[in-house]
Amino acid sequence: LIPGTMKEEFLQYIWANSLYKGRGFTTHTGKNVQILHPGEANRNAGPDFFNARIQMNGLILAGNVEIHLKSSDWYNHGHHRDAAYNNVILSVVKTNDVRVYDSRKREVESVVLEFADDLYREYVFMRDARALPGCARRLGEMGNEWFHLTLPSLAVERLERKVEDIRRLLLLTGNDWEECFYRLLCRYWAGNVNAEAFQQLALNLPYKILLRYAGQLPVVEALIFGVSGLLGGAGEDEYVKVLKKEYAYYRAKHHLVEMPAQMWRFLRIRPGSFPTVRLALLAAFISRFRAVVPHLAGAGTVKEVIALFDTEASAYWDTHYVFQRESAARKKRMGKKLRQVLLINALVPFLFIYGRMHGNEQLAEKALNWLEQTEPEDNSIVQTWTKCGFVFDSALQTQALIQLQKEYCDHRLCLRCRVGREVLKSRSGIILSPE
Repeated sequence: LIPGTMKEEFLQYIWANSLYKGRGFTTHTGKNVQILHPGEANRNAGPDFFNARIQMNGLILAGNVEIHLKSSDWYNHGHHRDAAYNNVILSVVKTNDVRVYDSRKREVESVVLEFADDLYREYVFMRDARALPGCARRLGEMGNEWFHLTLPSLAVERLERKVEDIRRLLLLTGNDWEECFYRLLCRYWAGNVNAEAFQQLALNLPYKILLRYAGQLPVVEALIFGVSGLLGGAGEDEYVKVLKKEYAYYRAKHHLVEMPAQMWRFLRIRPGSFPTVRLALLAAFISRFRAVVPHLAGAGTVKEVIALFDTEASAYWDTHYVFQRESAARKKRMGKKLRQVLLINALVPFLFIYGRMHGNEQLAEKALNWLEQTEPEDNSIVQTWTKCGFVFDSALQTQALIQLQKEYCDHRLCLRCRVGREVLKSRSGIILSPE
């Protein structure tokens, strides 16, 4: 018995990848059919596959193919009244229970799709597995080399998604590349917990205002801490008094609006990652540059671009993690992990789209090279795949794993996943080269 309730998408997958039994079919009227090309999958309204080519009783036909669990679904879906289905040359079904006719009363030939029971069992197991990835038990059979060959295309797929986010951000900033980069940088400056607060800071305090005071760290600090809303409860030590005085002047000058201080989260965060420390580091970084994008585009190696972010906070923060409360002396610098996060999530996708939109493919290629030269990430997703027996040596590979998890495994899209599809092909005795 075949487990579970089958869906049409599984039959569509079998058809598209030619994983059915045998190489020929016989229609319900006794005609011999050879499949020359299954057609192109259609994700929109209309027949399931366009531009298929078959040979029926020696005659070559070109047209569309419709897939159903039962041939009677042709009527259940109203295809017999829809002229869009008049060019269907073949009805492919799991169960042939009725003869079907299009809106012109022309009979459409039907064939039954047969496939290995193990193929569907494996799909159901993958789809319903509690532990992800669902294909884990078969990965050892696929080979380490094959798996690694699939990763670059998945990494680019994830990069393209990030690029689309930047494209929308660029439109929101009126095609101001520096402003766009500043907002992108703020999004990843403090991790997930305070990401929303940093994004709000970027909206309340535009980069064009900060640029006017580049090189003047006390002013930049006053602007950033003032707009953050954290100065209100910061006490009255000498450092804070200076910030408040400066901010009062520039707040009036630029008509600035403070954020609610409650937006910032301190609980369950290591002191070195407190938003106050990250804000101080942001101020130190911004005050160093008149414009960041040219420095980013001009960096040659990963080492050079990482060096751009080798920043330390002002002296006050050597003995503070928060306002007023002194702590043991320690320089507050941008750590290796933070710089890696910024490189992977902000610098690489930004340089990639910047190069593409300026017609400079060398910049886009450099961005990919940076990703390949960066150490692999270490998170729960990467650890899951490591437990499957794989070893990863670059952020390009680990970004591919995140794409697999978030876009395919989490949504149980095994039939659209490169890895899942290859595992299923192996269950039918067919191994194809990776895409």
